[in-house]
Amino acid sequence: RPTKSRRFMPEQGSPEYEELAKDYEKAYLSTITPKNETLLNMTVMEVLSTHVSDEQYLGHRIEGDLWTSDSQPIEAYKRFGTKLAEIEKKLIERNNDETLRNRYGPVKMPYTILYPSSEAGLTFRGIPNSISI
Repeated sequence: RPTKSRRFMPEQGSPEYEELAKDYEKAYLSTITPKNETLLNMTVMEVLSTHVSDEQYLGHRIEGDLWTSDSQPIEAYKRFGTKLAEIEKKLIERNNDETLRNRYGPVKMPYTILYPSSEAGLTFRGIPNSISI
């Protein structure tokens, strides 16, 4: 669907309504976002949604335990990472449970947005550790 509409739905009896009744395709195309702007919006959304191969996710650190020498925060961070892995496992189980039909909707697409991990690319899953623009 278009990201924005440039006109309101016409009121019955108005000149815009007559235009809609006469040639609905032309009226519709004059209402939606122009093609170039739509392509730009889609490109920006894809770039901001794509994961890179060296992305760090919540609960995972590429540099290991070298970020601090204090054992207490290291252990707390490991527990946090373990809890996130348990949450992902629970999400997978719920997605596979046929009794939870409302998890899928009409397109049978499982819920993956809050999985705490992802592969590289546009995956519709994973929570990056930080966002850089």
